[in-house]
Amino acid sequence: MPAPEPARPRRQPPDVRREQLLDAAEQVLLSRGLGSATVADVAQAAGLAKGTVYLYFRSKNEILAALRARYLDRFAGAVDEGEASVERFIAALYDFSTLHRDLHHLLFHEAGFSEDDAFVAVHQALEELIVAGVEAGTFDVSDARLTAGFILHGLHGLLVASLHDPAADRAAFIASATGLARRVLGAKPSTMKSPPKQRRPRGRSSAG
Repeated sequence: MPAPEPARPRRQPPDVRREQLLDAAEQVLLSRGLGSATVADVAQAAGLAKGTVYLYFRSKNEILAALRARYLDRFAGAVDEGEASVERFIAALYDFSTLHRDLHHLLFHEAGFSEDDAFVAVHQALEELIVAGVEAGTFDVSDARLTAGFILHGLHGLLVASLHDPAADRAAFIASATGLARRVLGAKPSTMKSPPKQRRPRGRSSAG
């Protein structure tokens, strides 16, 4: 028989406890569905009393808002890791979207949260990548902000279609999307990667 899981410590720092509750909430919402999941279910999944949940979140809607904020922060963080090149940027966007497709659908479609600010930090990351390429002579772009928006909205449309296609192929998607993006950027065919950029401090969207 497998060894029993160790009991969760009764006392945890507030930030750790909050993350535990959000982890439990994500698990419950994805398994039971938005309409069926309750605060009591979250408490049970976290191994805590229902009253403990209310010390951190006043309602189910507040839990959803906190999950949305965490999703956006992690989304921006994942794309940050891929900023060294256009290809890595697109790969990070694809991988995060694929890994969290069910959570994204729950938060932004079932729960009805707006997607208006979902790509704010990602747009900024791509814009900075483009600016660095222009300054290095790698890209030929007159308006980095407009170009970043054009590429990002195009990628979003392609991703939505890919996530609903059982035959979608990661490598093919990344290669094709990278080729299209590089044409928009005016990159030379022989230039495979954009130059490293200096990271600029910026705040991430954390609405919710």
